[in-house]
Amino acid sequence: MLAAGLTVALVGCGDDSEPKKPDAAATENTYPGYAATMDPVEAAMTLVPERAKTLAVTDYDEVKSLFGLDAITSRSSPADQRDLWSRADKGAAQVSGGLLRGVDQRLQNRYKWGAADVTWEARFTGGGKEGFLIKVADRVKPGPAVKAGVGPLKGAKFDPETHLITKNTATPDAENWAAQEAMIAVAGGPATSTYVVKGCAEGGPKEKTRLAPVEAFSVEFRGGLATLRLGEDRDDLFVRLKLGDRVAAYKKVFTNGVADPSSGRIGFRVKSPVTAATLVTSEPVPFAVCD
Repeated sequence: MLAAGLTVALVGCGDDSEPKKPDAAATENTYPGYAATMDPVEAAMTLVPERAKTLAVTDYDEVKSLFGLDAITSRSSPADQRDLWSRADKGAAQVSGGLLRGVDQRLQNRYKWGAADVTWEARFTGGGKEGFLIKVADRVKPGPAVKAGVGPLKGAKFDPETHLITKNTATPDAENWAAQEAMIAVAGGPATSTYVVKGCAEGGPKEKTRLAPVEAFSVEFRGGLATLRLGEDRDDLFVRLKLGDRVAAYKKVFTNGVADPSSGRIGFRVKSPVTAATLVTSEPVPFAVCD
């Protein structure tokens, strides 16, 4: 039975890789920088300001793959694009919300590209500023739309070398999340969507518990699975599972929880990825509270 339980834990928790390490150790004047080979969450962390509190990342290449629609772009027929977004909105976790969806038609009509050309996107909040990163396909030329300040692109910048559209991101000489071990430890790997929080979730048990401190946590979605990451070597995960069961909304959506203390992960099956994504971005995550 023990062996079977461990197998379920590994399946529920998804990626088994060791926590990522920054490409370069931070020094007084140097911080880890963006690289195209990085997974979206790790890549976004290199540009998230140190004072930010939350990071929401959606990998739209992964979203498309969920439904076998990898080839859909703004050049696809309107019907095919509507099919993509209809399926995504009904069956995929999108914690970042789809930054360009509201101006998609305007972008297509005037600038010949749109939301279906987004590879991944990330939105961060807290620390006095909100901002975002949008990685677009290499063939796309978003410069004119960025210059015109279309919708959320007002005040943004486009780098033709990285194909990143950014707003209020960390400068190369400023500390970023990728320079912080606690943040990299919960970055995870390839996923449909990942929501990362610096510190613990709001709330907490009224009674005394054996909860260890939380420096950061993430909730990662891959299809119908979700993984909570708190960092390695945790002895409080089973207590945290019980705390989550006290919150009806979470108990209903996050099911079959399995803890792996050595890796600091709790794996779940989610009944509705869309509902689950809405929960973690709008309500405190009970599995990640502090005393």
